[in-house]
Amino acid sequence: MPAEESTPAIVLRARDYSESDRIVTLLTRHFGKLSGIAKGAKASRRRFERKLEPFSQVALYFRRRPHGQLVFITRAERGETDAPVIEDDLAKIALGSYMLELAEALTSEEAEAADAYHVLLDALGALGRGPATLAMRQAYEMRLLRAAGFGLEFAHCRLCATTGTERGGAVYFVVARGGVVCTRCRPQAPEGAVRMAAASAIALARIAAAPWPEAAALSHSGADGALAIARFLASIIDRKLRSVEFLDKMI
Repeated sequence: MPAEESTPAIVLRARDYSESDRIVTLLTRHFGKLSGIAKGAKASRRRFERKLEPFSQVALYFRRRPHGQLVFITRAERGETDAPVIEDDLAKIALGSYMLELAEALTSEEAEAADAYHVLLDALGALGRGPATLAMRQAYEMRLLRAAGFGLEFAHCRLCATTGTERGGAVYFVVARGGVVCTRCRPQAPEGAVRMAAASAIALARIAAAPWPEAAALSHSGADGALAIARFLASIIDRKLRSVEFLDKMI
């Protein structure tokens, strides 16, 4: 029998399977994203009660199965931190659901994702302590993209490296380049772009650089910055996230 393994984990998604089992997807500290089956999870109070629901932060114990991608979840215990208390706030529910879904979309099964795990852990902690804001959403998006290997650049022109204070009234976010180019360099980057006020790019650069929870309290970038990030996410995610429409109505 395969040895039992363990890791801190955050539950991203769970669904019922058969009369008593659950299939659960988690982002783990040590093994990346894992999907597993929890036998008897709907009935077992000792091993699983209320510990395999979305947002749960647990110590996960599992065994690998000889065949198939699903691991066999043997038990889940209380983690180092508690899940955020968000049940009484629709904006927090919307943003938290988006955080989970985006983390699932930007990670791969059993690929290393320790940085993404810590980004999600910190973001959920910030969400539990403060209001759901557009700046918090943007901070999370940029941090998670960086953890996934996509470091967006809003502080400097991708071509000439001028800073935001030198750019003047507008910049252009070029999706294919993962960052902004200044007006002077725009002819050298003819790809499709989102026109942004320089102040919006500077706001995103500040949010990206600030630590939690300061980032969530900063001024957000506005509609043009939100559109730039959304366009980039759409270029690397092959499906529309179900939580986005609800979130856009809330914050």
